[in-house]
Amino acid sequence: MESLVKDFIEEVEAENYDVQNFGSSLAEIKKTGAVKALEPMVEMIVKAVSDNKLAQATLTLTDADIQVHLETSVVNLPLRYVNAMKKMLADDDTLPVSIYSIIESPDVNVSSLRIDKVASADDFVSHQGDMAKSVAAWLDKQLDQIKENQEKKAEESEADDAETKD
Repeated sequence: MESLVKDFIEEVEAENYDVQNFGSSLAEIKKTGAVKALEPMVEMIVKAVSDNKLAQATLTLTDADIQVHLETSVVNLPLRYVNAMKKMLADDDTLPVSIYSIIESPDVNVSSLRIDKVASADDFVSHQGDMAKSVAAWLDKQLDQIKENQEKKAEESEADDAETKD
């Protein structure tokens, strides 16, 4: 799947792409695994790509300040950053559409945003069976990073509190 940048930008600006929201919790993911939470998102993206449409699937973790997205795009930026895309891309370029995994959390990193390419749109569809597992492995790594960053923050806060008391 490829897209002329001009057409891609127009579709994104008009919000002419499939959007679906899913809900789960960190506790549920720990209990049943990330693959189960991600499978419906993968199916939604595969259907959209098969229909030659752009898409965004969002998983909101109800017990944590975390959102996970799967998005189709021609560049590794969230679709909502369309203005930045317009500045970086030439209208007359034709670029491959890929699927990107995005996690948003104040504790994932300094920018509160991590984005990684999962696969080209075509590979995502042709390897659908592996995609939920692949994204789940990525998500587990990000959740571990978030937990580690939260623990560091708590330790630093405790050390600051101890210093203040002294």
